[in-house]
Amino acid sequence: MTTATTPLPSLARGGAPAPAPGTGEGPLDWFDSRLAKDPDAPAVVCGPDTWSYRQLDRHARLIAERLHGLAGPGELVGVRLERSPLLVAAAVALARLGAVYLPLGTEPAEERLRALTEQAGIGCLLTEAGAEPPAGWHLEQPAELPGLGVASRGEGPAPRRTEAFYGVTTSGSTGTPKIVLVPGAALANLVRWTCDRLAIGPGSRVSLLIGTTFDPHLMELWTALCSGAALHIAPEEARGSTAGLFDWWREAAVTHCILPTPLADLAFSRPWPTGLALRHLSVGGDRMRVRPPAGCTAVVRNMYGPAEATVLTTAHRLEASAAGPDGSAGSDGADRVEPVPIGVPISGVTVGVAGPDGELLPRGESGELLIGGAGLALGYLDRARTAERFVPGPDGLGGRVYRSGDRVRMRADGVLEFLGRLDDQVKISGVRIEPAEVEAALEAHPSVRRAVVVPVRGAGGALRLAAFLRPAEGAEPAEAEVLAAARARLLPQALPALVRVLADLPLNANGKIDRAALAALVAPAAVEPAVEPEAFAEPAAVPEPAEVSEPAAEPEAAGAAPEGFLLATCRALLDRPELTLDANFAESGGTSLAAAHLLAAIEEQYRIRCRAAEVMRQPDLAALAELIRRRVSEGR
Repeated sequence: MTTATTPLPSLARGGAPAPAPGTGEGPLDWFDSRLAKDPDAPAVVCGPDTWSYRQLDRHARLIAERLHGLAGPGELVGVRLERSPLLVAAAVALARLGAVYLPLGTEPAEERLRALTEQAGIGCLLTEAGAEPPAGWHLEQPAELPGLGVASRGEGPAPRRTEAFYGVTTSGSTGTPKIVLVPGAALANLVRWTCDRLAIGPGSRVSLLIGTTFDPHLMELWTALCSGAALHIAPEEARGSTAGLFDWWREAAVTHCILPTPLADLAFSRPWPTGLALRHLSVGGDRMRVRPPAGCTAVVRNMYGPAEATVLTTAHRLEASAAGPDGSAGSDGADRVEPVPIGVPISGVTVGVAGPDGELLPRGESGELLIGGAGLALGYLDRARTAERFVPGPDGLGGRVYRSGDRVRMRADGVLEFLGRLDDQVKISGVRIEPAEVEAALEAHPSVRRAVVVPVRGAGGALRLAAFLRPAEGAEPAEAEVLAAARARLLPQALPALVRVLADLPLNANGKIDRAALAALVAPAAVEPAVEPEAFAEPAAVPEPAEVSEPAAEPEAAGAAPEGFLLATCRALLDRPELTLDANFAESGGTSLAAAHLLAAIEEQYRIRCRAAEVMRQPDLAALAELIRRRVSEGR
């Protein structure tokens, strides 16, 4: 019996699964029930093109027929398609075949792709029609499916994971990416909760905005298809700038959207647009600090969940701020600099907070988050790794649980607060990165004997990776060459922003590599080591435009010297004080989210509109300055 002097244990249950959005047992059944009920309802909208449920199903069946003999029940199929109607059709086709959908992004690094296909025994890839197939693969472009390429290789029978519905890759500490396998029942639990709690159904217009290498795109895709809603594919402009995002929301009348936390923070810092149909906005991927601004009419939820627990584990609902448009204070009275809680478990999910001994802690104490219930993945492709992270739960929690490695605290009211990581894992632009995987990629270069990668935080607050290389005997590593070789093995977010070659690596009193001393070597006046666990999961905080450059009173005055504005802005955005006008934005660490901040700064300074793709394809900052100058002169 719990008394006033005995705090409750850190344990919370989300209750029974939510009602199903259709008839049947899971996502494919629910899609089929919607197909039978209203086959001519819009299913996928991409710009001017709309596919009905009937048309989507027809394309899915064509893909399934084309894959006959190449992919069967339980076989992993690599998907290298961009967000498009064909991607959606491919997901339905693989579900019909009982094959396992494994999203790899449109342009996975060559060595990473090779490692993944060999590790998983993948014998079939779905690609864009013009994509170059991997060496040793045969590519066909079916005439009946314009835009789709099917790549295959003549190897023996592939391993089968018949319980898996989809897979997703995450960074691995051994230097090889991990593949998480998720059963259909776990995805079904997520779809049930999302459709029920967010009121998604016929007439809803759901975004497909998240990149295809991230599992939340499956939450977007299947909640729409299972509920009879229309899935609206976001244009690149909506993913690259707040102005483009707001325009798309308004023009497409989007009712439900998921945003990565850094883009949401940027959107919440702008005056909220009027005339939106947006009813629910889900935010996730990093620690949320900025509340929705005054005027935000959508219900906003901060969402948390690892891939090993099927996208979403907990959610916390926020109301629009009662303060100014910058989201400086939430309705719960929280200060802007205080992170938003990650909330309570969704239906079907159980969470607990455990100490070093694996037992549940009293509420109010910090420990490791354990996740159990209907949302659990099957585990990793590697059974040994599965045994390490998926373990029997402690007394009170019971069953099988996933040890998340995240440090949390459960408040007295059962709400969880995220505090950081318990291991070396870091988050760069919303992507979980294992420094060991980056080190292994760098050490693959023959000139490198040892590589050490540490997270550092720059003057602007952004977290980035710094790499320190010890040369092989008689070698002189060229930083650019080592990075170029590593680029073939790593996600773009995992590439170190800084590389230094050292004859010897410093050791601490215990004879181990002194990572704090290494971090201090990198611009000690401007960069501090991210050694506290809390820092390992901080978002890449980016200064607002007003912090990096004072806006000019008139666009004409600013337009005379965009070079100086760009240098100041990009140096602050990327924490790269050494940047010059001949630097390439993308190669200097500029991600799509950093580009969104840069576009916001350009729009505020010059009152012009540029697209993220234009920024990313400019050869250097000097060329971007010329683009700005042209747009100013054209008045657009």
